[in-house]
Amino acid sequence: MASLADAAADPAIRAVVIGRGAGGFPGLVNPREYDSELAIPAPVDLAEAIENMTKPVIALVSGQVLGAAAELALAAHGRVAVDQTLIGFRDLHIGLPPSAGATQRLPRLLGAERALTLLLSGRSLRVESAVVAPLFDAVLPAERADEAARQIALELAEVGAWPRSCDRVLGFADPGAFQAEVNRRRAVLPDPANPIAEAIIQSVEASLLFPFEAGMTLEQDLFAELATSERSRGMRHIAVAETRVNAGINAPPVALVGLWRTGPGAARLVASLLAQGISVMPYEPDSLLAGRFDAALRENLASRGGRLGAPALDGALERLVPVAAPGDLAKAEVIFDVSVDDIEVKRAALAEIDAVAGPGALILSTTRYLDVAALAPERLRGRVVGLHLPARSYSARLAELVATAAVSKPVFARARQLMVQLGRMAVRVTPSDGLAGPAMAGALLDAADALVRYGAEPRAIDAALHHRGLIRGAYPMLSDMDGDAHADRQDRRGRSNGLSSLIARAGLRLNTGQDDDSESDALASLVNEARGGAAPGAHPWTGGEIWTAVLAAMVNEGARLLDKGIAARPLALDVVMVQGYGFPRTLGGPMQAADMLGLFTLVRAMKALAPLDPDLWQEHPLIVQLHKDGRSFDDLNG
Repeated sequence: MASLADAAADPAIRAVVIGRGAGGFPGLVNPREYDSELAIPAPVDLAEAIENMTKPVIALVSGQVLGAAAELALAAHGRVAVDQTLIGFRDLHIGLPPSAGATQRLPRLLGAERALTLLLSGRSLRVESAVVAPLFDAVLPAERADEAARQIALELAEVGAWPRSCDRVLGFADPGAFQAEVNRRRAVLPDPANPIAEAIIQSVEASLLFPFEAGMTLEQDLFAELATSERSRGMRHIAVAETRVNAGINAPPVALVGLWRTGPGAARLVASLLAQGISVMPYEPDSLLAGRFDAALRENLASRGGRLGAPALDGALERLVPVAAPGDLAKAEVIFDVSVDDIEVKRAALAEIDAVAGPGALILSTTRYLDVAALAPERLRGRVVGLHLPARSYSARLAELVATAAVSKPVFARARQLMVQLGRMAVRVTPSDGLAGPAMAGALLDAADALVRYGAEPRAIDAALHHRGLIRGAYPMLSDMDGDAHADRQDRRGRSNGLSSLIARAGLRLNTGQDDDSESDALASLVNEARGGAAPGAHPWTGGEIWTAVLAAMVNEGARLLDKGIAARPLALDVVMVQGYGFPRTLGGPMQAADMLGLFTLVRAMKALAPLDPDLWQEHPLIVQLHKDGRSFDDLNG
């Protein structure tokens, strides 16, 4: 803003270029800024200053130009892009519509179809794409872009007139087609209840029907309303949390991985590694197990064929390098141990790996509850990291990395780097029974089990959770988890008689297309067993009561995990549940949901629920202290 004022006041300056071919265009607004008043100047003010500049302004964009930055480019009098630059309006992903005029300038420049494609998808598109190419006066290599931007700016100055985006009308050339496209997009919204999408459509429609200033007022009003909504607050929080969890990784990419024997999930894991261009050396001396692994791997890769394409699929198999002798694994940068979660089995596997691992190799050992480093030989302990990779029928990007203080920073950085290569979000936890994800999901299921014992129906519980945005209800969640592992943990915790354990042991998979009548009969029988044959209680559990009870149990468990140092920050638990267990992004995770509900309300609910099951709902001292001090879980995130 200051530079624009200086340029306007300097008679020697004839035109302005914002940005440069080598990079340097303004970036995104920090999502945290939306939690209060935007810092001055707000993007809308800066866009207005650019558009109303008394000298021509050219935006020279390169790299990634997203959100508010893209809105500033729209306000310029011309645009030059470095080839392969990405432009997009990603505020949709943090629960916000545009705030600096995109809903008014884009339709004027591109028409309804292209504008709505950009704004409603939240995708970043290359400047060469048919959707956004008309925005640019030139798309050039970086070495030519600076001169072209200067030339265009000076030509406009020479002419003495330049079109403002707010005055353009090319996008309105066919008003009937414009309105028809708006109506069509409104009719096919995947989530009609999404207020952000509706706000975008409403604002784009207003660009045709009202003067620019009135459209801007509507955009600003809708933005202000949605910025304070629960949905936007939750989505902003989880976006920041995910950024922080993934920040600061400084390690070289992993190129060669070894697999010590084939075990549960090995084929899926190796398929993921191969698909990401990582070579894998599997060692499996048992020919029968090796044959089964090979068949499962090829099946898994074939299931990815639609995404990879035939050439890429063939290339993936070429990166598979079976080894006949265990000593060959000495060349691997990382060695995976996927043996079953049993103390003696793990100890034996890690001892065998110790005999063959190279001196700098990272060892990743899959587990849900063991301190695998403690089971390894002394020489290996500082290089052993536990790993839990949940597999779901829906997108799940979580990776829990189990590490003690003995693991060095470079070793742990290598583990995080490999997870990034696999498209996973790595959350560090310390060894414990259940780590973070299974423990938090276990608390959810514990609460559901307790509610069933006191009269709530499983289908009502699932419906209440689904209504709040969970991808799965409580008991259908078991169909996407390792049911036996959950039941085993419940046995260790003395909770083996709950409905979730009974469902898991019976192998009942709810909402997976089984015969509805037989599924209902089997479920009714297990409910009766979980209640000990007693009649259900008389209390009619409402959806709101069910949701509050389940959330309270998860938050209580989260407080325990934080207190014991199993997870470092509440935001890590939010990422775990959103990225691994289908918790809704619109609530930001259970700890953020508790903050938005209010700890006063949560504590009051827990006091009422505690007599039903004190282990679940007796307030953890951390919650009591935060409530007493008038603080929130977010205050613990730093």
